Amino acid sequence: MDDISIVPFKFKYLPLLLEMLQDREYLAISTVNMQTLPKIGYVALLNKQPIAAGFLRRVEGGYAQLDTLVSNPYYGSLIRHEGIDLVVKALIEDAKDLKLHGIIAFSSDTGVLSRAETMGFTEINQRLIVLKTT
Repeated sequence: MDDISIVPFKFKYLPLLLEMLQDREYLAISTVNMQTLPKIGYVALLNKQPIAAGFLRRVEGGYAQLDTLVSNPYYGSLIRHEGIDLVVKALIEDAKDLKLHGIIAFSSDTGVLSRAETMGFTEINQRLIVLKTT
């Protein structure tokens, strides 16, 4: 089996990212472009085909948020998980290099929460308030 490669996200990967988001029925796909994506991002490739992609969006207080983390539904779960893990590990290293205080992420998926815990994330119970504008 070929190795999965991790490369920084560049414009040439935008169509691949949009295809993965469309396959996952991402509702806000019309807002995704190079201007709205965070500057720090990676894509995992297997034979030049995308397996997973993700970004690190800097937010207030010296933190960053995992953003637009997506995997390709046409690959099996083991390959997708490996691709996501490699992307997240690269983003964690960038956060460390930038000397950020931490990374936040949002999920209610138990599988994602379990994997996040193995990578060192801690689930916190805080109140989150939201105002829907649409």
